[in-house]
Amino acid sequence: MATASPMASQLKSSFTSPSTSRALLPKGLSGSPLRPFSSRRAPSSFSIKAVLPEKATYQVIQPINGDPFIGSLETPITSSPLIAWYLSNLPAYRTAVNPLLRGIEVGLAHGFLLVGPFVKTGPLRDTDIAGPAGSLAAGGLIVILSICLTMYGVASFNEGEPSIAPTLTLTGRTKEPDQLQTADGWAKFTGGFFFGGISGVVWAYFLLYVLNLPYFVK
Repeated sequence: MATASPMASQLKSSFTSPSTSRALLPKGLSGSPLRPFSSRRAPSSFSIKAVLPEKATYQVIQPINGDPFIGSLETPITSSPLIAWYLSNLPAYRTAVNPLLRGIEVGLAHGFLLVGPFVKTGPLRDTDIAGPAGSLAAGGLIVILSICLTMYGVASFNEGEPSIAPTLTLTGRTKEPDQLQTADGWAKFTGGFFFGGISGVVWAYFLLYVLNLPYFVK
């Protein structure tokens, strides 16, 4: 086996001596000598700490009643007394009113307001029969919507089953379940919507083209 030459052994010993290692350090730098690079590094760990604010802040948007599992948010708009009063007076949320009367009220509003767009934007808007054609188109849409309401009721409710509406309010008060969420209640609502919608269309046509009032949509 070949052995290293005396010159090579002398150079190796001179480079590995402590005095030589200190001599290899650049001037003006202090510290320990450079260590050999290792591919294995010790894992570093750190922690994140939340800094509490100096004073409590008010959250403008937050879960309703402080419960995030309800799936609703309280905002200055949705939780204001004015908005709550407005929503509670809509026919869909007046649970103490008979579903038939609620359907008539919703149908009257839709039928009365649908005549104008059909008269002004219908394909016969530039003819002499724009009024009758628009009124018939509005009545046809009321019929289609009534059929859709009937299909929804058949698919969602079963005859004789109790109401599926919640019996508790968001504040925890006990209330009577809404009878609209039953098969019989939805049938009454659909019938009322059809009757109210056709009545609204007839009333709008009567005001526009029988009494001949000076409305813009004529």
